[in-house]
Amino acid sequence: MDAILCAGIIIHSHIGFQSIIIDYVPDKRMPKVRAIFWWGLRLATLTVAVGFFEFETNDVGLTEGIKKIWFAKGKQDSYIEPILQGVA
Repeated sequence: MDAILCAGIIIHSHIGFQSIIIDYVPDKRMPKVRAIFWWGLRLATLTVAVGFFEFETNDVGLTEGIKKIWFAKGKQDSYIEPILQGVA
């Protein structure tokens, strides 16, 4: 399940940034700049894919990592709780 989520995030991000390059970097006026952006996007996509792979294989995984962050308790809770108790 994590692999499908990671692949979806990578594909979604790549297509989104590809659309930004297509829309805002015109090929006719700036062909070299657009080529640089294309290669930058490919490099960034590859870097994120390798990062996700490392996180999946050598750590807890994406969904477990999100779960740990979501339910983390820390110093911030001591500041938020009195505010929430005053509101309720």
